Amino acid sequence: MNQFRFSHNAMATVFELIIAGTDKKYAEEAAWELWKEIDTLENELSRYLPNSDISKINNLKMGERFILSEDTFNCIRTSMELYNLTEGVFNIASGALYNCWVNTDKSIKNPIQSEIELASKRSDLKNIVLYDDFSIELKEEGMVLDLGAFGKGYSLDRGYELLNEWGIKSAFLSSGQSSIRSFTDSEFMEGWDISISNPNNHEQKIFNFNLRNISIGSSGLNKGFHIIDTKRMRPIEDKRGVWVFAESAAIADALSTAFMILDYEGIGGIINKMENIGAILINPNQKVTKEDIIVIGETGSELNLLIS
Repeated sequence: MNQFRFSHNAMATVFELIIAGTDKKYAEEAAWELWKEIDTLENELSRYLPNSDISKINNLKMGERFILSEDTFNCIRTSMELYNLTEGVFNIASGALYNCWVNTDKSIKNPIQSEIELASKRSDLKNIVLYDDFSIELKEEGMVLDLGAFGKGYSLDRGYELLNEWGIKSAFLSSGQSSIRSFTDSEFMEGWDISISNPNNHEQKIFNFNLRNISIGSSGLNKGFHIIDTKRMRPIEDKRGVWVFAESAAIADALSTAFMILDYEGIGGIINKMENIGAILINPNQKVTKEDIIVIGETGSELNLLIS
């Protein structure tokens, strides 16, 4: 079967798309519409663009309100639901603590306690109020919202909706190396072949499997200390690798971040509250063995273990 590949730079990463089960011209037109949608979302969701909704939120004064786009509103509302589900572990408002602890080159600062406490106060998502007219208000100045990988996952979910509207039957969408949204119709193909590698040694393949109608979000610390534990008020240092399987790419990305922070009992507790959620956790070793791997919940795919 013909497969057509496309790529696009957005949100400081590379989005990739593979379309199967249609002709080249139609696939090109669908990809063009998808990239326009991704660019629109970047203009709304990126905190690095001065006119985005997120940047405007971060510049609000106490008592001011700002009308959000529907997508920004939905992102923040879902983020607040996940904040409650994870008991505050997943937190898109952790930017003040991140800036307190991490330099622009990703090295660690040495802040004093008063700086940490002020940043923690400004990283409380409960200081955000959403209203029915799609407006937002901050109860604390100096907050820094950053959707991060969650925004990329949300963009993949919106891309999935757009491709469905175009009648595409089988497609594989990814954002960088951390987010995947796939779907397929068995009339065209069985699924997409995927492998998971050791995050500390990419030459060591750990699993391969066939991915159908599911999303994957992954997290790790290979990019530096970019994940903040807002309860402990500092960056995490555990270098485990986490892969989360869910229907929604946004939820998979959010939970992969939370599962970097939580212990195994906490991860299992969240998975038990939700439907069709699974996770793979790999402890950091140069050569991973079966003892370094934990699988929790439903991955939606039959995993083929490649190591002993």
